Amino acid sequence: MSPIALTIEIVLALMLAACLFYFWRLDRKLSALRNGQDGVRAAAAELAQATAQAEAAVRNMRLTAQEAGRDLQQRINDARATADRLGLGAGRLRSSADVSPMRGRI
Repeated sequence: MSPIALTIEIVLALMLAACLFYFWRLDRKLSALRNGQDGVRAAAAELAQATAQAEAAVRNMRLTAQEAGRDLQQRINDARATADRLGLGAGRLRSSADVSPMRGRI
């Protein structure tokens, strides 16, 4: 083997070693990136689950508010009916506080 051929083979071997080193580093970085994506996927799945739970909670709160509104309206209607039966509606009954205090002194 000639010295020029031996030199070229040594240079090629060194270049191959450098390529292998850089491919190894690239593989490690890609593996880390893939692992990071798995974490992002898990976080996205958790976020989707939390969003679904929040939507269900909002639906339940809306139903509860509607039921409470209906119950409150029913109580208001009952109170108005009772007030009408007792004659307390719209100025039918005057209290002693409504009478002028100057009237009795003259």
